[in-house]
Amino acid sequence: MKKIMVICLTILFALNANAQRINPVKWTFEAVKKSDKQYDIVFTANVEAPWHIYSQYVKKGPVPTKISFKKNALIVVKGKTQEIGKIEKTFDKNFGAEIAYFSNKVQFVQTVTLKVAVKTTVVGEVEYMVCNDERCLPSTKIPFEVTIQ
Repeated sequence: MKKIMVICLTILFALNANAQRINPVKWTFEAVKKSDKQYDIVFTANVEAPWHIYSQYVKKGPVPTKISFKKNALIVVKGKTQEIGKIEKTFDKNFGAEIAYFSNKVQFVQTVTLKVAVKTTVVGEVEYMVCNDERCLPSTKIPFEVTIQ
């Protein structure tokens, strides 16, 4: 009887732990060489339906996507991070503001330049928030590391 109870509790805890890990966004990171010392760092977010991820330029309401870089003396981050994807804009009564978001897939592209042609890594983190029509998940921070050479 004790063995059956232990097995049931183990299954219950495993199912409960698995159910709490909702992660509707899958990220990939890559460096694309543009010229001798210039690269695009491409952050691709694949978002499961019916979830959506917010633009970097949301001013009021949900947490905007934010990409931050750790200092690296060998690189210079140039300009603003571009957003490539189908942007959707709508007035959200829950936030009381016009918001911009992406469904399905979005790429954030940041140009960096090497000061010297050497192999190095670009390190930082992406902070983002996802919502669907029923709820929002807390903002999430994930680290990234991309090698350029």
